[in-house]
Amino acid sequence: MKLFVKAAQFAALGISLSLGAVGTASADSFPKGPVRFIVPFNAGGGTDVVARVVAEEMSKNLGQPVLVDNRPGAQGIAGTKVGAMAAPDGQTITFVLQATLALNPNLYKATNYDPVKDFAPISQLSAAPYLIVVNPNLGVKDIKSLVAKAKEAPGKINYASGAAAAHLASLLFQKTVGAKMTHIPYSGSGQALTDLLAGRVGVMLSSPVSVLSHIKSGALVPLAVTGAERIPSLPDVPTVAELGYPDFDVSGWYGVAAPAGTDPAVVARLNEAVAKALAQDSVRESLMKAGVEAKGSTPQEFQALIDTEIKRWTALIKEEGIPAE
Repeated sequence: MKLFVKAAQFAALGISLSLGAVGTASADSFPKGPVRFIVPFNAGGGTDVVARVVAEEMSKNLGQPVLVDNRPGAQGIAGTKVGAMAAPDGQTITFVLQATLALNPNLYKATNYDPVKDFAPISQLSAAPYLIVVNPNLGVKDIKSLVAKAKEAPGKINYASGAAAAHLASLLFQKTVGAKMTHIPYSGSGQALTDLLAGRVGVMLSSPVSVLSHIKSGALVPLAVTGAERIPSLPDVPTVAELGYPDFDVSGWYGVAAPAGTDPAVVARLNEAVAKALAQDSVRESLMKAGVEAKGSTPQEFQALIDTEIKRWTALIKEEGIPAE
């Protein structure tokens, strides 16, 4: 019996060692050819621009082309599913973001992937806080006066959003400050901004790059940054946290993930390529022009961010009673 147990133990050890050797060999020979980088949105959009900038630099680090493959459709669900179902060999990676991993599973019944079980996070790519901006005709110049005005007449102030992420961030802001405004939804942020400039709505959470020129011209008034830090382009605009709401920290984010089951050594190799790309001044400048700040991470840090975001937005969506479409 003891001989049988020892034989079994040695056999198991042999299997373990052989699997480890296979994993190392796989990482050493990776990549075996071009790496497909699935972007679940149209070419030419903000996500596509960021992906292509990073992909070009990753190609240099990996010694193989990293080819962007746009797979738009169904709010990013279609392409994200393709990435989730790809072979777990690192030859296919997916551009992921707050909407596709933390929001879509709660907002759309058609979401047919698991944001945690189907992916192996590689790295965060960027962070992008919102700016809370108002039309000057609203008559407020800071967060304190906006909150006071909203509390005086709950629901009277209209706010615009052109995407689910901005809408939910706006809801979280209202919950945090204890005020109520009326949501005016738009099919895109461009039309929402047009109506904000025209005064048809009073408030909007927008990407800084979209409203910077309007702020400089005086057409819009910036009240606060939703992220943890002030932004370089508007250093005098405080964060919401600085204004008496220390726990408020909301930013959109982009990242890259491999299919679940990908060799951790391959994930580490891809993470290294991303880190080297984001360290380049040219990449950081290009991302800043696209409206986001380069921000890398370890796979573990990115997993923690995803988990935190899923928990946060799932709770808010349920609390607000927002039904899945």
